[in-house]
Amino acid sequence: MSQSHDNASSESLKNLVEQIDSDKPKILLPEFQRDFVWEIEQTHALFDSLVRGIFVGSVIFGKPSFEMTLRKIDDRPRKGKGKNAPITRISFTEEQIKKSSQVDGLKIVLDGQQRTTSIYRALKGIDKVFFAVRSDADVSIIKDSDLENAMHPHLGITGEDHEDFVCIPLHFAFEYMINAPFDDEVKEYFIKNTKLGSKLNNSGDTENVNYHFRIFRQMLPKFKTMFEQPQLLSYYLLDMSLDKFTTFFERSNSKGIQLNFTDILAAKVFGSFNLRDAFEKFSETHKGMPVNRELMVRATALMTGRFSDKIEKSKLLTELKADDFIAHWDDVVELHDRALAFLIEQRFAIAVKWLPYDNMLIPLMMFYRELDNINSGSLNHSQYTFIRWWYWASVFSERYTAASNEKITADVKILQKIARGEHIEANYFLRFRPSIDDAEELVSYNRSQSAIYRGVLNLVHFASSGLRDWTNGGLISTGHLGSKELQDHHFFPKGFLKKTANSQDCSDYEVDVIKDCVLNRVLMPKDTNLKISDKMPYDYLVDLKKKNPNIEDSLKSHMVPLELISDSQASYKIKHMLIKRGMEILKNIRHETIEAEPNIRLQFTVESTSRPNS
Repeated sequence: MSQSHDNASSESLKNLVEQIDSDKPKILLPEFQRDFVWEIEQTHALFDSLVRGIFVGSVIFGKPSFEMTLRKIDDRPRKGKGKNAPITRISFTEEQIKKSSQVDGLKIVLDGQQRTTSIYRALKGIDKVFFAVRSDADVSIIKDSDLENAMHPHLGITGEDHEDFVCIPLHFAFEYMINAPFDDEVKEYFIKNTKLGSKLNNSGDTENVNYHFRIFRQMLPKFKTMFEQPQLLSYYLLDMSLDKFTTFFERSNSKGIQLNFTDILAAKVFGSFNLRDAFEKFSETHKGMPVNRELMVRATALMTGRFSDKIEKSKLLTELKADDFIAHWDDVVELHDRALAFLIEQRFAIAVKWLPYDNMLIPLMMFYRELDNINSGSLNHSQYTFIRWWYWASVFSERYTAASNEKITADVKILQKIARGEHIEANYFLRFRPSIDDAEELVSYNRSQSAIYRGVLNLVHFASSGLRDWTNGGLISTGHLGSKELQDHHFFPKGFLKKTANSQDCSDYEVDVIKDCVLNRVLMPKDTNLKISDKMPYDYLVDLKKKNPNIEDSLKSHMVPLELISDSQASYKIKHMLIKRGMEILKNIRHETIEAEPNIRLQFTVESTSRPNS
């Protein structure tokens, strides 16, 4: 931000509406902002607060200086014809938006869209909002009362007119301020368009018509004062760069509406490429698969060749153009599917949801692109060997946990070299050592979001040539893109451990610590009905063997010790069983990383004199 904004400015509701209604609107919304969602009762509460002088929070406007697509304030009816009509969108180039904001006064709503839209809709009559006048008021009382004291104590701001007391439509009060109609015009409106006026006029009660009209007429200037009061609407005006604009939205997300830099980027390129629609189409063609929008954007950037060193959000926002998505989006989707299919087919990952790091797809995507560029077709044995080491070494060294953008670009360059059959520098192998040195360390991993946690479950799948379902012995499959949901189940049931904590081979505290760790988890399809409840492992496994005679093979595929089905006492040795499983897992971690690395170095580093090509 270029200046301090410690103090809010203010303006009138009249000025707010005029800016929205201008031939060249001066208040617009970013294209990515959510739709207007307030219920009419929230609008009533807002105007009740305005009438009572209760602070309703500040609106935050921004002065953009970068290309972006904006849209008008929602003026569609809540029901009926036009409810789903498209909202007008206006695409600005960087030059156009700078001129509009710096010369013409254009500003965009960063925070306060619902309040701003509610005010506009009520004062323009799109939403019918009424001010109910207190029923005991007479002309003399109204004359000396402000709006708050003249308001009905129970109805106040309401959504409907009433025939038993005076109600002021806010949109008519606003029109009165703008057009200053003659009294006979106001009286005609009162008689024809208000329920009380129409009722009294139809009854022929001229005296009461005139009396209540005077109350109606005396109320209108009070609204004029309210609408023109310059201090009524508090706002901040921020002069923001694109990067700070993005950070503002990322840090001010609320009410479950999550925005990040891809939303701003989508609004930026909207005039020529509908990135949001592209994401939605991806979802439709990849059922059951989460869309990692940032991954797709970063891959697109790498496809351009202009982002070989940096793909952080500020550079992407500033330099990515609609033409980049037009040129590369279809290829990015195809490369994404190829890279993911490779991981699933080679059993490096059992499902998308359980990928240790989504961003590891990007170097693999660029690897396949490089293969295409040199017309090499599919990867050879030597390349497979390198990728196998790179994948598991990256996962268990937690390579992508921090500074992932730098790791992505570094790995892209390396895998592109591997695709071309070139040697790589020996210093690339630094910092690939696994984070796990001892089986007991695996006990500390109990968060399913952890790369190590996910890596363990995937490595078990890989090392055993496929996980098997415990209920039928068949290989667990989630399709070529791994979109079917799997869940991580406890095989020492939590209910059983709660009952038998005192009988286990470790303290109550240790049982509580290890019960949720990855060593006590196995992946199963969501619809698998194990019905193990709080049973001891021996009992439910013996029951499962009646359905699946090859249950031992299923257990082996998950590296679960077979003692659990052959010895009932093993159910009371949780620590021993989990550590035994951990040692088997650790052996495989070392096999795929530390033990594989010397041969990988020999084949692929600059010091090597030769290496196989197939």
